[in-house]
This record gives sequence, structure tokens and C-alpha cells, in this order.
Amino acid sequence: MMISRGLFGWSPPHIQPLTPVSEVSEPPESPSPYLDASAETSGQPVEPEEEMEEPEEMEPPPAAVPFSRLFACADRLDWVLMFVGSLAAAAHGAALVVYLHFFAKIVQVLWMSRGPNGEPSSEFTEEQHQKLIDLALTIVHIATAVFCAGWIEVSCWILTGERQTAVIRSKYVQVLLNQDMSFFDTYGNNGDIVSQVLSDVLLIQSALSEKVGNYVHNMATFFTGLIIGFVNCWQIALITLATGPFIVAAGGISNIFLHRLAENIQDAYAEAASIAEQAVSYIRTLYAFTNETLAKYSYATSLQATLRYGILISLVQGLGLGFTYGLAICSCALQLWVGRFLVVHGKAHGGEIVTALFAVILSGLGLNQAATNFYSFDQGRIAAYRLFEMISRSSSTVNQEGTTLPSVQGNIEFRNVYFSYLSRPEIPILSGFYLTVPAKKAVALVGRNGSGKSSIIPLMERFYDPTLGEVLLDGENIKNLKLEWLRSQIGLVTQEPALLSLSIRDNIAYGRDATFDQIEEAAKIAHAHTFISSLEKGYETQVGRAGLPLTEEQKIKLSIARAVLLNPSILLLDEVTGGLDFEAERTVQEALDLLMLGRSTIIIARRLSLIRNADYIAVMEEGQLVEMGTHDELLNLDGLYAELLKAEEAAKLPRRMPMRNYKETATFQIEKDSSASHSYQEPSSPKMNKSPSLQRVPGIFRPADGTFNSQESPKVLSPPAEKMMENGQTLDGVEKEPSIVRQDSFEMRLPELPKIDVHAAHRQTSNGSDPESPVSPLLTSDPKNERSHSQTFSRPLSHSDDFPIKVSEAKDIRKEAPSFWRLAELSFAEWLYAMLGSIGAAIFGSFNPLLAYVIALIVTAYSRTDETHHIKKEVDKWCLIIACMGVVTVVANFLQHFYFGIMGEKMTERVRRMMFSAMLRNEVGWFDEEDNSADTLSMRLANDATFVRAAFSNRLSIFIQDSAAVIVAVLIGMLLQWRYALVALATLPFLTVSAIAQKLWLAGFSRGIQEMHRKASLVLEDAVRNIYTVVAFCAGNKVMELYRLQLEKIFMQSFLKGMAIGFAFGVSQFLLFASNALLLWYTAFSVKHDYMELPTALKEYMVFSFATFALVEPFGLAPYILKRRKSLISVFEIIDRMPKIDPDDNSAVKPSNVYGSIELKNVDFCYPTRPEVLVLSNFSLKVNGGQTVAVVGVSGSGKSTIISLMERFYDPVAGQVLLDGRDLKLYNLRWLRNHLGLVQQEPIIFSTTIRENIIYARHNASEAEMKEAARIANAHHFISSLPHGYDTHVGMRGVDLTPGQKQRIAIARVVLKNAPILLLDEASSSIESESSRVVQEALDTLIMGNKTTILIAHRAAMMRHVDNIVVLNGGRIVEEGTHDTLVAKNGLYVQLMQPHFGKGLRQHRLV
Repeated sequence: MMISRGLFGWSPPHIQPLTPVSEVSEPPESPSPYLDASAETSGQPVEPEEEMEEPEEMEPPPAAVPFSRLFACADRLDWVLMFVGSLAAAAHGAALVVYLHFFAKIVQVLWMSRGPNGEPSSEFTEEQHQKLIDLALTIVHIATAVFCAGWIEVSCWILTGERQTAVIRSKYVQVLLNQDMSFFDTYGNNGDIVSQVLSDVLLIQSALSEKVGNYVHNMATFFTGLIIGFVNCWQIALITLATGPFIVAAGGISNIFLHRLAENIQDAYAEAASIAEQAVSYIRTLYAFTNETLAKYSYATSLQATLRYGILISLVQGLGLGFTYGLAICSCALQLWVGRFLVVHGKAHGGEIVTALFAVILSGLGLNQAATNFYSFDQGRIAAYRLFEMISRSSSTVNQEGTTLPSVQGNIEFRNVYFSYLSRPEIPILSGFYLTVPAKKAVALVGRNGSGKSSIIPLMERFYDPTLGEVLLDGENIKNLKLEWLRSQIGLVTQEPALLSLSIRDNIAYGRDATFDQIEEAAKIAHAHTFISSLEKGYETQVGRAGLPLTEEQKIKLSIARAVLLNPSILLLDEVTGGLDFEAERTVQEALDLLMLGRSTIIIARRLSLIRNADYIAVMEEGQLVEMGTHDELLNLDGLYAELLKAEEAAKLPRRMPMRNYKETATFQIEKDSSASHSYQEPSSPKMNKSPSLQRVPGIFRPADGTFNSQESPKVLSPPAEKMMENGQTLDGVEKEPSIVRQDSFEMRLPELPKIDVHAAHRQTSNGSDPESPVSPLLTSDPKNERSHSQTFSRPLSHSDDFPIKVSEAKDIRKEAPSFWRLAELSFAEWLYAMLGSIGAAIFGSFNPLLAYVIALIVTAYSRTDETHHIKKEVDKWCLIIACMGVVTVVANFLQHFYFGIMGEKMTERVRRMMFSAMLRNEVGWFDEEDNSADTLSMRLANDATFVRAAFSNRLSIFIQDSAAVIVAVLIGMLLQWRYALVALATLPFLTVSAIAQKLWLAGFSRGIQEMHRKASLVLEDAVRNIYTVVAFCAGNKVMELYRLQLEKIFMQSFLKGMAIGFAFGVSQFLLFASNALLLWYTAFSVKHDYMELPTALKEYMVFSFATFALVEPFGLAPYILKRRKSLISVFEIIDRMPKIDPDDNSAVKPSNVYGSIELKNVDFCYPTRPEVLVLSNFSLKVNGGQTVAVVGVSGSGKSTIISLMERFYDPVAGQVLLDGRDLKLYNLRWLRNHLGLVQQEPIIFSTTIRENIIYARHNASEAEMKEAARIANAHHFISSLPHGYDTHVGMRGVDLTPGQKQRIAIARVVLKNAPILLLDEASSSIESESSRVVQEALDTLIMGNKTTILIAHRAAMMRHVDNIVVLNGGRIVEEGTHDTLVAKNGLYVQLMQPHFGKGLRQHRLV
């Protein structure tokens, strides 16, 4: 009884806004069983949070294990721990109800004071005093018991959970590392299998530890509640049970609506989120076309739907809770009214009636709380099913027996081998393949893509067995050999060297026991010793995802060192030098030559120029060997090898249309992308790197310009199978297609394209709309000719919108959390709602002690049995008042939740808009930082804004409600007896500590430990990603051992943590009961010393027992408030940040015309994310107006950086960039970008229609202009052929375009923008030959206009049209001149035009 919160009950889920991120908002106040006494209500509204997830399970239920199977991994100790834990939980759960039983006895002490005629007397006998003191002691005993039970309960369950899941984890990992390779082909060998397991195990852990304890605890409350209710007064207990269903129904109905709305609000926000995510992912494109305002407008508009649903949710919540509480209070009135008859007829006394009433309510609450655990049980059972199914999979079929050969000569033979991968058995890889590799010789395998050459390595390593035929080593079928022995004889060096998150030393040893000298010797042979020694920690340097990022070359050297250490008889090389530049390729090749001496070697080659020196070359086609011999023999044969060689040479000849053969490119493509993403080469990835897998790239290196984004990735990478067949054949039509006509038509139509109206930008300033308002006309063009919506969107949102900007100028960035006042300022606009909500909250809060007071009055009235008439009048009067309070409660709750809800929703929406506007003011360098990746920023927009709301409107609501309760309680107490009120207040600090501990416990014990498990799983994820290497080097046991060590560490920590949490929790429970005992003792003391009458004493005791929890509630929120501070700081950090490059500087110049002469003067530049790498040093370049200059250079030489500097995505560290003789910093940033047309290397297509994508450049363009731009870009034809033409949706939810088509849309965009200066980062790297030609034409056409053009070129075909060519290397210009003069020089330019030079991607960019 003592404890009530909210209105005697927990403060219900009410204060949880179900904003898009339902879990985030307010802490689910999960009604905790030991709280509540008077919590009538409470049996009812199940926390929405728990149910939120249920609707997803509507499809046929997923397979799950029976509940008992969850404990499959428990040993004897675990069963003991669980048994003891359950006993303690039951004792703990029963404690509160047992206390209620003694409460009845306390009230009964009143009845003892009777005068001789039975009328109450005011004498307080010694006997009564003694009884009260005894009762107070009993409560202290209960408190001590609860302390022990709480401690034991929590400690036992945490321990056993951790122990059992450690077993499950180890078993799973063991099985995982022993799987056949076909398993990884089917399930993917990225880290997902591991992270999936991690989350599954956490679900099981939660189900079998804390949730079982919680369930036992609550069920104990349920049963003891019923028993004690019926023991004290069965009539009242029955009536209470009968009214229960109505109260439940009220809560249930509102919950059903809340789920529906919560789903809707999720969907509504998803659209806004995708707008924000696209804007941030493609920030360079957005800035280049100065479309910040359009993005803000779209975002603001799509937030409106979220706002509507949010307000509906508040409405439903207000009514649902109002009725739940209202009915509960009315049912209370009914019980007390019935109690009058029982008292008059001597069937019961007041104490028993109140005890029975609240015991039954408590038991209902317990049942309801117990039910919330079922969801976790189901999740755990489903997760266990997935895991156990995997654990019971037979691990790989390999025989660990088998023979070993006494000595290995190294003769390898493939006899009539047929093979296809298990994951796609219908595609034959090898069919009747024969090959002999003589001992100590090197054989290179070549062939087109799909010829089956890559499958030789896995067959040799026995990752797979052939379907038919056999693989022999020294005449013995490798199936008969002991697997581990076989693999120890084979050294494998692959294109993508696998590093574990360990030290360099461990990575070279890779599971072998080797001395340090051996490791060092191996590193020397592999040419790796020098770079390792130059590192600060040398061989102990941590690498891998958690450590130091290495370059491709360094990784390959480590992988060679690993093979050297193994000292194998057989060597398998998989096109190792593919992704390296010229210099690195040479050193690696030297290391490999050393390694190959005297070993049988199989080389899988994709570039023929590298293997001329092999002893034999085997040529494969469609899974069969077609030719074999030395380089010269095969050339004389003039067969497939000669054809492949010609095709490769053809790629080097100038003046041919780009005719690329898939054989080379496709295989390289993947590697180009993977290596680029790790290497420190070309830094300016033309856009934010979307794909999350790439964002984990370790360390400070930004992904290079080869990165691709997740939406396009798979398609770009490997050409479809049917196209591969054309690979080597020339595409005849290519040269014949006439291209002159296109240019003529372009010249004729050019004048129709309007030039950008430079003055429009000036006119705009007079338009008076605040540039920052998320809804303001498009900044940089004339508002009169905007698309229709531009007028509609200057809605006066002024109260909030001009606000953020002023604030951000006023304050510098500070790290402390924003003041409460700052939060209040954000919601000034809604002051009226706040007033109405506060009135509701205050009324509802004050009912808590008032109700306790009225019940106390009724109980005192009961005690006057002599005056039946008087009892009837009194009790009827007070019961009517309670019923009225019930009705008022409905209104008060509605006011509180509805109006605070509206206020919160509006605040969330406003904060999101402010954050988004602020993000779009920042310079590009800000988006390069790890913390500001697209994913992180979208998460912040989604979640952090709801924290602001939680920190303010939800906190305010609870604060007002509880303050009202405290004030009213203290007032009643003071009026009755001031001394008593003071003693009650003195217990407050203890209760506060108790409430905080309680809340932390409810938040679940496992939070901190999850983080440690995530770190432990990094080792595993690396192993699974690189499973081939791990298996080839038999390092599985090493990985397992490392993981076990991590688990042991975690176990120790969780053991200590469990004891600590348990202890704290026990103490908190102890304080709760002890405070109550103190009050009771003081009651006895006061009455004995005549400070107050007995009836007054009873009223005081009841009011304060009830009110204590209301006093404590606000403090219980403390941990959540602290946790949120971080998010609040991050919100205001974004809003207050001053950009380093200010886009809105209206004092900057906006000249009326542009000549287009560009000059870079002594520029030094490094990217802000890695200041130690100087990309350009003392760089100077001049481009006269109307000139076209091509920039070529090795990957990483700083080509794309020039474009980024021109667009002012970054400012140079030193030196100047001039346009028409003025420093770029003097121009208004948006004006400047309006005069630059940018085509990026990776074309960015937004998820909307093709039309929207093209007019992205100029929103007021007419239909005719848009189509003309598409024609010039060679895009009109393919767009018209689509079913919806220009209205076809593309991007995430629409049609997938080929890279070539995307490129042409991007070109059309620039044509339409018609800017005087063009910056082209030519992107023919990922485009198939046919469309590469079309794109080429479009680019040629674009350059033909008399505009200043800077072209980052990769292919010779472009060089014919340019006025000047600049060759870069290492951030400096090394050669300059026209194509012919540079060819005559025969320097770096000529080398660059050689296809095999540079990152493997060069070859299909050059013609």
C-alpha cells in the first residue's frame, strides 16, 4: 500500500511518446511489481513498449524450440543457481503483499482503543504502543529479507545466464569454423553470420536469465496477493476481481489503436528519413547544384505526416489512460462503499477491507507484469531454434584421419575433374578438366571470365571435392590424405589478404607456433621487414579492423610472409598484384619470385603480361583445358591464348573506340572497388560513401574514388553472365557508328538553351525570405519562375525558423548540455498547450495524496461502529467524492497527455528541421568525418530529436504531476501534524536512492556486457570474412582460442557486475521498507507522547505511505536524463556549429558575368580527415577562359581534388584558387556553384523520377529544355524507351539504370544547368563498352561548347579534343603539353596510357 506512483500506481507507460523510435523516448516505466500497492489501475495498461513489436509476428509463427530447450546448455551448477535464484525471486515478489497483511494489523490497533461502552476512546494504551513497535520491527525484518532476496536473485540469474550463453557461443563458433565452404557460399561469408549470432545469443541470454527471474518474481506476487486478499476479506477480494476486466478493457482498447498508429508513424517518418539520407549521402551533388533549400523543403513537408500521427497518438493515449485510471478509482469507491455493510455487520474491519482491496490489485499487477516477459521468451525460443539448428549441423565431412606422405615432391594432377558449386549446382564450372603440374615448376592458368580457372585453388585446398574425377598429389588422391596435413603443405596468397584484428606478429604466424626470429626472417624474405620496423610498435602493432589500416601492398607482403613461414611444397597464387600500382607491383613481384623458387606453383592470372615467364601456361575455356605450353609455343599456335593476348594489346592501341573485353575487367572490377576502399589513394570519393560495409573501413583513410554505393553495387561489379560470353569478340559496329551528325545537331540547337540568368541571384535577396527557413523559395534562382510549389512554401513558420540561426551565431560551440531554458525557448510557440497540459498534470498528481487521505477518512469512519447512521452518512459522502475524482481523472489525463503530446510532437518536428537545415550549411569536410556519415546523421535526426522532446515536454509533464503530489501531501501532513510531515520528508533521500536503483534494474542487467561481447566478436567476424585463408592455414583453433579468452574476460567482469548490481538492488529494496518502518515507529512515538490523536495518526501514516513514491518519481528519472544529455549535446552541437566555409555570406561578391579563367596558385592541400597526407603541394595550374584542359595522373595523385577545390567543397591549406583573378573565397558560395557544371565520376541519381533528376539542375526549366538537354546527353532515346518515359522512378525503389545510363542523366543535368565552367570527372571506368561509346559522344559534345573545361581524363580518346594536357604525380605537375608533344616525350603520360599500369582499373579506362 505504501507505494504508489502516478496515481497510485507506477507512472504508466503514458509518458512514453510513441514517436518513430518508440523505444527511445521515455524509459518504459515498467510497472514493477514491488512497487505498487495501490495500483489499481495498474493491472491494466500493459506497457505499449512491450507490445510494440508483436504485430510483426502475424505471419505464420517462426519455428521455435520448446521453452525447456533454452536450458540445454546448463550444467549442475547452473541448475543450482537457477533454483536458488527462483526461490529468492519468489520471496522477493511476495514481500510487498506480506507487508500489506501487516498493514491490516496496524489499522486493527485502532480498534483496540475502546471505552467501556464500546465508543472509541482517545487513550493510547501501553499495549497498543508495544504492538505498533512490534509491527515496526516486523517490517524491518521484511526489509532485511528483501535485501537478501534481491541480492541473491539478481546475482544468481546474471551468473547463470552468462555461463550458459558462453557455452552456446563456444559451441556455435566451433561448428561455424568447421563448416564446409559450401556453407559460406550459401550464407555469405561476410560478418553477418557472426553478428546475427551475437544478437541471437543476447536474446537467449535475456530470456533465460533476467526474464525468468522476473517472471517467477511476478507470479509470486500474483499468488500471494490473491491468498492474502481472500484471507483478509474474501467479499471485497471477489468484488475487486469482478471489476478488473473493465479496467483491463479500457487499457487494452487504447493499446490496439496505439499499435496501429505507431506503425503508421514509422512509415510516415521513413519517407522523411530517406529524403534526409539521400541529401546527406549525395551532399556534393546537392551543393554543386545549390539545392539545399529544395532538400529542406521536401524534408519539412514530409515531416508533416509524422506530426499528424504523433498528435493522434497523444489523443488516444490521453483517453486510454484517463479511462483506465478513472474506472480504477471508481471501482475503489465501490469497494469502500460495500465495505461499510461488512463493517456494520461485524464481518470485517477497515484494515482488512483496505488490505484485501490492494492485495488483489497488486496480484493483478503482478500477473500483468509477468505477461510482459512472454514476448522475450518467444524471441529467445525463436533465436535458440536458429542457433541450435546451426549447432546440430554436421560440421564438415572431412576425415581427420587419412594418411600423410613421407615427403612431398609436388607433382599435381587433375584427372577428368567435373565440378560445380553446391550453392548453384546447375552451372558447371569444370567439365572434364585435365592438368598436370610437374614438381617445382610454375604453371599459370589463363582464360576468359567464367572459364573456371578460379575454382582450381579451392579444389586443391580441398575446400570442395570434385563431383567426378580426382585431384592427385604425387600420385595419391588428396581425398585419402589427412586434411590438416595437406593444407599445411600448401601456401596460399590471394588478392585480398586476410588480416585478423591482432598484432602483425600474430597475423604472420596465423595460428602456427613460430619463434620471433622465424617470423622476422619470413618478413624479410617477403620484403615486409622494413615497413614493419618503421612502425612505432613494430611487430606488436595491432592491425585489422580495430587497428592500424595498412595499404594493399603491405597487406599482400604480410600474406606472403605468412606463406614463407609455412614453408610449403606447393604454392597457389591468385592474381596477387592486381590492385597495385607500378612501384608496389614490382616489389611484391620480387618477393613472390623468391617465394616460388623450388616450389610447385599454380598461378591464376588475369593479366597476361605478368606471366610470360611462367614455365607453362595453361589456357582454359568453359571448364576444360584447351591449350598448354610456354608463351612462345602458344603464340605460334595462334589459338585462344593468342586471341586473348591480342585483345589485351588492343586495349593499349590509341585511336580505337573503347573495345573492352570482359575477361579482364570484370574480375578486376571487384578488386578495384575493394582495394580502393581501403587504400589511401585517390581521396576525394566523389560522394559520401553510402554502403555501410565500406564505412567500417578502418582508420583514417577515406574510401577512394573507386567506391560505389550500396544501391548500385552488385550490378556495376560483374557483368551479367550472358554478356560475359561476348568477352573477347570485337563489337563490330563500334567504329562504324557515325558521330558527326550528333555534333551538328548540337551546334544548331545550342542557342535555344537559355544561359543562366546571373541577375536572378541578386533579385532573390530582395525576396526577404530568411535563407535558413527550411521552407523558403529556392535560393539561387528567380523565385518567379520556380516550379509551382515554390510559392506555396513560404508558410509562416517564422516563430521557429529564423530562430536557430540567431542562436547559432550568438554562441560558440560548447560541450555542456543545453540549459533547460534553451529547451523551453524551443517550445515557446506552444505555451498554451503547455498551460493546459500542466493543469491536467497538476490535478492528476494531487489526486494521489488526496485519495489516500479520503481512504484514511473512510477507515476512521468505519471504526465508529456504535453510530451506524453516522457511518452511513460519512462513508456515502466520501465514496461519492472518490467517484467524482474518478470522473475528473479522465479529463485531467486527457489534458495532460494530449496537450503535452502536441507540444512534444511539434518540438520534435521543429528540432529535426533545425538540425537538417544546420547540417546542410556545413562544408563537405564535415561530412567526411567518421561521426558524420550518412547513416549516423540519419540516425541522429531520427532519434536525437525525440530525446529533446523527452528531455523537455515529457520531463515537464512528470515533474508537474509529481510536484503537485508532493505539495498536496506535505500540505495535508502539515495541517494534520507538522512534526510528522518533517519526519516523512527526512526519509526522502533514501527513497530516492531506492527508486534510482530500481529503475536501473528494470532497464535490464545485460546492457554493459553486450558492448564487450560486440568487441569479442570482431575476431570472429574477421575470421568468417576471410574464412578461406583461415581454413587454408588451419588457423581455426587459434581463432577459437582467442575467442575463448575474450569470453573468460567477459565472464569475470559480468560476475563482478552481477554481484554489484544485486547488492545495489537489495539495498534499494531494503531502504523502501525500512523508511516505512521508521514512519510507523514515529506514529507510535507521537501518539504515546500526545503529539497527535490516534485517528490523525492513521490519516498521516496512510497519506505518507501513499505519497512516498510520488516524491521519488522525479529522482528516478535521473539516470535517463543523464543518459540523454549526450544526445542533447549532439543536437545542439549540430545546430550551433559555424561552418568553416559559409554558404550564406550575403556580403560576398556576385559579379554579373563570368569569363571563366581559372588559376590555382601555389596550392597546398590535405583532406581534413587525414592532415598527414599532403595531396597537393605547391601546385599551380592556369586555365584561360574557354580553354579545355585535361588532367591525367596515377590514382591518388590529386586529380579529383582539383575539382573539389574549384567547387569549394574544401579550401586549400595554403595558396589561392582564383576565378577571373579573384580569390574564390570572395565570391558568394552559392553564386559560385551556380556557375560551375559538375559531372562526377560516380554519377549520382536521386530516388525520384528521371524528370526530377534532370531538372535538379534548374527547377524552372521547361519540358522542351529538359528533353533537349537529354538529347544532347544521348539520353533521350533510352528514356523514351522506358514504359513511363521521363516519369520513370529510378534509384532505391525504382528502375535500376546501368552506369552508362546514370552517367548520361548526370550529363543531361549539367547541359541543362548550362554553366560557363565545366568540371568533368570522367567516369568511364564502370561502363560497358557500348554505352561507354555513347557517354563518350555526350562528353565530346559537352566539351565542344566554348566553355572553360577541366577534365579529369582516364582514356586517350578524350585527349584529342583538349587544348592542354597536364600530367600529375604525387600532387605536382610533372608534364604538360598537347597529346602529340607528350607522346613524343615518351614520359609518364605514355606510361599512363599503357593499360596495365596503375591500379588494376586503369586498363579499361584507357584506350
